[in-house]
Amino acid sequence: MSQFLDGIGKRLSDAGQGVARHTRNFTEVTRLNGAIAEQERQVEALLRALGQACYDRYQDDPDSEYAQQIKQLRAAYAQIAQYQDQIRQIKGVRLCPACGAEVGPDSAFCAACGAKMEPPAGGGRVCPKCGSRAEGESLFCAACGAKLE
Repeated sequence: MSQFLDGIGKRLSDAGQGVARHTRNFTEVTRLNGAIAEQERQVEALLRALGQACYDRYQDDPDSEYAQQIKQLRAAYAQIAQYQDQIRQIKGVRLCPACGAEVGPDSAFCAACGAKMEPPAGGGRVCPKCGSRAEGESLFCAACGAKLE
């Protein structure tokens, strides 16, 4: 009986050592995968910086070996700008010409830098004092209170 129990004890001990070895291996693999991911992030950042430097250097050279890629980048930037314009139209905002901040459609001044905003494009009356669009047949400006002419 003692021999039988000793055999079970040995098997349990061996199994425990196997589990510990697998746990150590799993931990080490996880650590190495994390290190690989960090190196890949660094490589990606370096390639992005290298690509930007290449673009900056050759963007005005039509005979560059990178002319096709630069053309594609410009097309992508133009498409991004169109999408951003569509988003601003949906949101009903415009860009401040001085700082680029988003400004409400009826704002006379930019909240970010204080620059005077041109009245929005479109018909209708405009306040002579602040440049806000006048609503309907109002006699006074809703933004600044000035008498409308």
